[in-house]
Amino acid sequence: MRKSQSDSKKFDFQLEPDAGGVIARRKTRFLPDGAYLFEDDLEVQGGLTAKVITCAAWLLELYELKAGEVFFISGTTHVRPATKCFGVLYPPFNLSQACLENAKGRLVGVAATESLPAGLTKVPRMFETTSIELLTGVAQVLEIVNRGESHQSVEMNPKLSLLSVKTKRLIDENYLNYPSIERIARRLNVTHEHLSRQFKLDLGMSPSAYLRQLRLADVPLRLARGEGIVNVSLDVGYNDLSRFYKQFRKTTSTSPGACQTMMKPNRV
Repeated sequence: MRKSQSDSKKFDFQLEPDAGGVIARRKTRFLPDGAYLFEDDLEVQGGLTAKVITCAAWLLELYELKAGEVFFISGTTHVRPATKCFGVLYPPFNLSQACLENAKGRLVGVAATESLPAGLTKVPRMFETTSIELLTGVAQVLEIVNRGESHQSVEMNPKLSLLSVKTKRLIDENYLNYPSIERIARRLNVTHEHLSRQFKLDLGMSPSAYLRQLRLADVPLRLARGEGIVNVSLDVGYNDLSRFYKQFRKTTSTSPGACQTMMKPNRV
């Protein structure tokens, strides 16, 4: 995404490369319980497909579409909401594949690292809702999810091979220590080539690529909290700051500094 400032109250981000349009971030702030709230204006011309990867933080998005559609690819199925008002909950350590086609409307989101109740959900899911409003805290988020109707899983691949399940679990549990994919393969008694081939077949990316994106997944939230770029880089395992910048830009199409400016709280 390419940043351009259009006025003092709005930050626009250009969607690339296969879609035109902007996401205009209107409001950002931290709620009293520490959750991060944002509100966006959404306008996409054409089609945009993006993987959504969560790490330690979870994310709730509430959509109010005026035109176009948003749907998810789950295995071989396209999961579509039945209404223009719907929510999507992404629990920690999950992958989803979102598709936006000529979408125009409003998006309200909340992200937090506070643990979700054990029985709530372990897979990302979409649900119908009428509560498209600025949220006040995690308790309200849980209430909206529980009141939602027509829940549907939007897990990227609900039928992962056992090898990919084990590989992903080991990466998730050790991502801050930068685990060796070669060592994981030996532990699972397979070759590095076979493990990588199966993982990419199941999730559309190599284990190394998943590890890189997982390590960067919570960086925007930490930058929004005001943590220094150097400290965040070190905490997610990048001792080389230039490499951190390179990987962050490759994953998000923007720089850590620009991301921190966009997500800075208390801006309306």
